[in-house]
Amino acid sequence: MNKVAQFLSGVTIGQPQVHDNMAVYPLHLQNGHQRAYDTLDEALAAKTLEVSEVSESGSVPNLKVHNHGKKPVLLVIGEELVGAKQNRVLNTSLLVPAESDLAIPVSCVERGRWSYRSRNFDSSVTTSHFSLRKAQTENVTTSLRAKTGFDADQRAVWKEVDRKITTTGSLSTTSALHDVYEQSETRLISYLNAFTPPEAQGMIVAVNGEVIGGDLFDHAETLRALWPKLLRGYALDAIDRTTGKENALTDTKEFITAVGTANDEIYESVGLGKDIRLSGGVVTGSGLLWEDKLVHASLFHAKA
Repeated sequence: MNKVAQFLSGVTIGQPQVHDNMAVYPLHLQNGHQRAYDTLDEALAAKTLEVSEVSESGSVPNLKVHNHGKKPVLLVIGEELVGAKQNRVLNTSLLVPAESDLAIPVSCVERGRWSYRSRNFDSSVTTSHFSLRKAQTENVTTSLRAKTGFDADQRAVWKEVDRKITTTGSLSTTSALHDVYEQSETRLISYLNAFTPPEAQGMIVAVNGEVIGGDLFDHAETLRALWPKLLRGYALDAIDRTTGKENALTDTKEFITAVGTANDEIYESVGLGKDIRLSGGVVTGSGLLWEDKLVHASLFHAKA
């Protein structure tokens, strides 16, 4: 049994909320400990965290985080940071230690800009959409095996952003994923208004009856905080997934079982804790372990 499966051993899958072609199943777990970190948005709102380019000239695959707060800060894979020289997304989930500076691995999602709009980054209301987050996870796993760090394959990221711009009929002078979200907001709002954040630690998402993936946190409070971002990311894929696939995975319990049989590999995290990678014929994913607790896991149906 892999590390993520250990935390899922007592999971209960709740009744789904459904809107249009998307269903969200809550995951209920017992954790027995207090949350000991802030989220990105909480830390930015409290002005205890600053995110900037690593230098005046900048570096596409890295940003600098200054945490002068008393708590670690959780950054979640796919969270978008907007501003500075170009918009980026997080390549992996990580915990920035309290009162520290840290270089974090990111990917560019705005290929056509390399000029300052602001000195520091703001947090966006979005994450990478599901397909991009899945590709980032799998590409980082490949990079870790090759001992080349948390590289999500920048060309592959740009290719997926371009694909999403095309499939949604969006326009962007800088090839920015953020523009896709802004121009799809009317359709995304219909999903956001239809779903209520569950009092749960995680969720599994199905589109057109097919289980595509899910997210799991150690606290319901964290899921509530990340809910609008994550839901937008799933919904942006749902709006242009018009049909299901042959031999699709439709059973949420089968998905959880497949998580348990996946292989896991553990690496040193960029920040606090350990980075865990899952791979298998049915499920891929990643997770963040801290003090022997699962803080976050992103789970994907391998064929979705």
